[in-house]
Amino acid sequence: MNIFLLDYDIERCAEYHCDQHVVKMIRENVQMLCTVLNKMGLKTPYKSTHKNHPCILWIADSFDNFLWLKDLTLLLNDEYLYRFDKQTNHHSIEILHSISKYRYAHHGLTPFPQTMPLEYKVPGNAVAAYRQFYIAKKQSFARWTLRDKPDWFVNLESETP
Repeated sequence: MNIFLLDYDIERCAEYHCDQHVVKMIRENVQMLCTVLNKMGLKTPYKSTHKNHPCILWIADSFDNFLWLKDLTLLLNDEYLYRFDKQTNHHSIEILHSISKYRYAHHGLTPFPQTMPLEYKVPGNAVAAYRQFYIAKKQSFARWTLRDKPDWFVNLESETP
């Protein structure tokens, strides 16, 4: 469970997700959103998971965080349709739409959690941290169908052992 903040521009963030994460993170993001709502006593189609995970706590901190992750999920769905020539949305998008009626307190977009081993964390810069983490831990399977590898991925590849 994670939220891969690969760029502060949310559209680029979605484009920078590798193929496997484009597919996987749509469902995982909707599960996290449902978990937050379930914790608030609301009824959602997905069961709760990892209720005290830092990403869940971040989403719960502010409805603005919820909306940001919802928007990222919709953009990942756009990537899913584009990269894999799909004609229908990922099955979790219907669930995302069904939970979009719920609201809770807005407190602005709060600092993104860095949910990774300490060696990759960068104080005050979640994008740099997640890019380092992606290079170190996702390189073995990271592919981008119909997209070039992100420049930061290509540039850092030569620096990894």
